[in-house]
Amino acid sequence: MKKILLTLTVFAAGFMAHSQVVCSGVSPATIQGNYTFEWCDPAGLDWSSPDFLVAGTFVEDTLMWSEDSGTGINPQGNPVSQEGCSPPQIVDLTGKIAMIYRNTCEFGAKALAAENAGAVAVIIVNRDNEVVGMGGGADGVSVTIPVVMLSSVDGAALAAEMLNGPVVMLLGNKVGAYPNDVGANNGEMLISPYAGANSLQYDGFTPGIQVYNFGSVDQANVTVNAKIDGPGGNVYDETVGPLSMLSTDTLSVFPGNPDEFIPWQLGVGGYANGLYTLTYTVDMGIADDSDFDNVLTSTFSITDGTNTPTANPGSMSGILALSNVDVNGMPISNTSPSNSTTEYQSCIMIQEPNASVMAVAGMYFVPHTDTSVNDLAGAEIFANAYQWDDAWVDLDDPAYQFSPTTNDAFQNLNLITFGTHYPASNDDVDDVAYVKFTTPFQLNDGARYLFCLQTFESATISFGYDGALNYDGNEGILRQPTAPVHVDGSWYTGGWAGVSSPAISLHTFNPAAIGLGEVDVVDGNAFPNPATDKVTVSIDANGDATLEVVNIAGKVAMNNTITLVSGSADVDMSSLESGVYIFNVTLENGQTSQFNVIKN
Repeated sequence: MKKILLTLTVFAAGFMAHSQVVCSGVSPATIQGNYTFEWCDPAGLDWSSPDFLVAGTFVEDTLMWSEDSGTGINPQGNPVSQEGCSPPQIVDLTGKIAMIYRNTCEFGAKALAAENAGAVAVIIVNRDNEVVGMGGGADGVSVTIPVVMLSSVDGAALAAEMLNGPVVMLLGNKVGAYPNDVGANNGEMLISPYAGANSLQYDGFTPGIQVYNFGSVDQANVTVNAKIDGPGGNVYDETVGPLSMLSTDTLSVFPGNPDEFIPWQLGVGGYANGLYTLTYTVDMGIADDSDFDNVLTSTFSITDGTNTPTANPGSMSGILALSNVDVNGMPISNTSPSNSTTEYQSCIMIQEPNASVMAVAGMYFVPHTDTSVNDLAGAEIFANAYQWDDAWVDLDDPAYQFSPTTNDAFQNLNLITFGTHYPASNDDVDDVAYVKFTTPFQLNDGARYLFCLQTFESATISFGYDGALNYDGNEGILRQPTAPVHVDGSWYTGGWAGVSSPAISLHTFNPAAIGLGEVDVVDGNAFPNPATDKVTVSIDANGDATLEVVNIAGKVAMNNTITLVSGSADVDMSSLESGVYIFNVTLENGQTSQFNVIKN
């Protein structure tokens, strides 16, 4: 099954030509904004659909579900009649954008049936919370209307709104579609370098955004405002302009350009803990004919770790994450892209001038699989920490020689430490998991690191990402990789197309705690010991925990989830042979306990 396509980010003087290609909600207001999508590009020669890279090539119309003679409910819980596979069509799609669920028949067959029924465009709703490339199959070359794909989550949101009344979408190239129309895209703005920032090393960023005059009319009073609101109210409010923009012109408001924002830099330790919202507002002094892309937002959090589950007294424990995090510092996941068959690593890159204030003990992450056909329980997942010592400064450095086949820019990856995680149950799918490194280590100032999740069961196992964030603007302007991936032997610096924020949260702590036994270790024991068929685990904690039982040869003999009630839990050892076993217990907050148990 083809899944979301890999892309090696291509950088030039400006952003890529397809920046103006959108799939956007027009009305009502509840669905306005840009959606992540894939479109059937005729350049692939298996479609005859319009080329969205041509200015003014777009469709704007009302959504309608395609209905055919299919019966029943598909495995995703959607009507088979809305899969567009069984002719004849029993609704009049004339002048409508057809909504169709993905499941059984080919994309081209669905689209052609909708076009024959009068549809002016097609939106295919994926069965997963991601978008994928679409092959046209035998019928694609006969399709002459636009075809795009949305994720299951976005499709569900549109479907819910359609129950309340007409929903209008715009698909295609905005250039020239309206007289007065300025706007921007969320993949072309600078956001906080960390959505889960650690106040021990965080020192802000400089806002920036690429603005377009999509309209056919020149504009003389374009302004761009950047505002940051934090837990105590507004902390940054700056405006660039008014400026003139010719029709189809672009305005690059980025650091180092003639038009730029001032930095938001208060000094390390100068940022209040809490949730922040960055808001960009593009205005031209008159009504915008298509204003859904005039206001763009991004959220991030700053914490010193005192409220996170990993916090230990005196250890200054905390987190560091590209993804958004919840109130406990745990990474937020809403999509799980994958496209591999033998091996897959999902990584985040960290390089900070004052990184030495942090040591790293492990990683929080979100494992994923389709448990209707695969097992998550027992899957082997590695957490790897590399120091990335290849000799280049940024992506424009002549020393940065890269192709996914030669991996030239990834020749000097030095493994510092690792950890291994075995999910105890299929119920763990899409839940936050913790893997502790075998050896915690202190970061070095200015050094480049890759923190990666790795699986050799990549045809079935993948990892969560926060699809609400897009670091493409940061990577394009700051010229540093953000979230590389390693797929079936090849590195891809730009990661996944449109998905650049792995749901990985680093568990950081005060380096002074290294070697002092303060890093998430709690006392534990078991009784009776020696035991026969049952042993009681005793730890000063409550709630669910993961128990890994290892024999003296180092082989995992048992993986269970236990529930500690008043500090104890019973464990059935009847299936184990006589011998000495090491009990490794990992609590929900990442703390661990290790002790030996003898089985008679």
